[in-house]
Amino acid sequence: MKKKTLTILPVALLWILVCSHEYLLIAEKYIVKRGDQIYVHLFVSQGFNVELERTLEKSVTRNFMMITSTGTTDLLTTTPDKQLPVVEKTVDFDGLTMIAMERDYSRIELEPAKFAEYLVEDHLDNISFDASKANLPQREKYSRYLKALLLSGNDAGGDLYKKELGYHLEIILQNNPYLLKEGEEVRAKVVFMGKPLANKTVTIRNREGDDNAISFLEKTNGEGIFSFKITKGGTWAVHLTHMIPCADKKDCDWESFWASYTFGIR
Repeated sequence: MKKKTLTILPVALLWILVCSHEYLLIAEKYIVKRGDQIYVHLFVSQGFNVELERTLEKSVTRNFMMITSTGTTDLLTTTPDKQLPVVEKTVDFDGLTMIAMERDYSRIELEPAKFAEYLVEDHLDNISFDASKANLPQREKYSRYLKALLLSGNDAGGDLYKKELGYHLEIILQNNPYLLKEGEEVRAKVVFMGKPLANKTVTIRNREGDDNAISFLEKTNGEGIFSFKITKGGTWAVHLTHMIPCADKKDCDWESFWASYTFGIR
């Protein structure tokens, strides 16, 4: 995957903007050691089907950071604009490290029928919308909140895996995936605007080597908690989208928030 990018025709790119809602921070290796090179890619994808790789776009990135047990590095100031992949670094840390990115608003307009399809596709059950009664394109603005958790060395101790960053929509792990064995469960919490997000559909995906990716859904309980079983190794990705009506109808009709969290299992 190193430094590869994709050539996309304008028509295909438009389809990506409409249909590929997932942004993922994907590391080539999640378990590393001092002296290794780490490469973390920012992928636009439909599941693990990568449609586009993005460079670091400072103009639309609110924050971008690497957090270790010894402190936080502001990657937005230390990484050149347009770098591909977005993280390319020699490992000089031990233990857990979190890489996190918050992207600023983007905007799109969809015809009513397409917007209704999008609501179903992204499990936006909280939105009531009748395409047959809408005669104007639906204007949406959206922001993204991304996390990836890596491990350097063998000591997976500490609680960095559950660090809260105060994002509008945030996935917060409740136990450490790097201490789990096959058959054990990951527990996580979804928070929206600082409060648990109940009854929310979350998509969980796994890919190991050249095996076919697997995908399944879970729902948060009344405290915003969901869990899933680790059935195999490889890359695990958790993703969800949440939408609310836009408060300022002159600005847009809808505001959505997309969050993801990736990690690796030995």
